[in-house]
Amino acid sequence: MVDVDSPQRYCSFCGLPGAPDRRLVAGPGISICEDCVGAARDLLDAPAEASGEGVAGAALGPAWQELSDEAILAHLPEISRVGSHVEEQLRHWVGAARDRDISWSRIGGALGITRQTAWQRFKEVP
Repeated sequence: MVDVDSPQRYCSFCGLPGAPDRRLVAGPGISICEDCVGAARDLLDAPAEASGEGVAGAALGPAWQELSDEAILAHLPEISRVGSHVEEQLRHWVGAARDRDISWSRIGGALGITRQTAWQRFKEVP
């Protein structure tokens, strides 16, 4: 079960915790802080490379080098909660597919797994 009342939330991109001066926007299984929203806006506003794959060298992601060991360890429970939330959402989506009588074969194919594996993993969907 996902702990929606987690006392601490972290940005999924930079790994820093939310704070009064660093608000977070949360979505299903992900959070992003104001700083990373600004960086993403700058990245998307910059001219794209000829290859069409974005700006050279520009990326958003955890700044591992800037985090202490304690900060990385503090982030692990949030990653675990995100994983649990994503799994819960996947179960709901599979349940919706089954409610529409979509076959286990098609569900498995969409997930890149066999029909049997899909059935074993999701046979007791909500």
